[in-house]
Amino acid sequence: MRVRCLQIIHPAADVPVAEYESIRVGGVYPVAEMVAHDIECQIRVLGPGTPDPGLLWDAADFETVDVRIPPGWTLVITDGRTRLADARWQRPGFWTDYHHGAPRALADYEHVKRELLAAAPPHGN
Repeated sequence: MRVRCLQIIHPAADVPVAEYESIRVGGVYPVAEMVAHDIECQIRVLGPGTPDPGLLWDAADFETVDVRIPPGWTLVITDGRTRLADARWQRPGFWTDYHHGAPRALADYEHVKRELLAAAPPHGN
């Protein structure tokens, strides 16, 4: 799945900006995961220069340009949250392990990131 950035609201200053952490307005990016909780929906997008693991952005600030869900993705509903992401990222404790530098989590993150960045963008974009 790929999305085009429509606007960026700076996370700290709460003002519109043209670019932040290698994500720019008008750019097309692969979605690394989608997280929904109550009425809030966020997506993690990856750009070639985005610092790892990137940020979760308000999905309302993007539009879908490629609706294809990558193979190996799963939908998990737990603890009041709905997550759509690669199955390797869905295991309990993945993000905690990632932030603590656990080798398996780091390898799983890098593998999925490489796959997403290497996938061909949709025709015409």
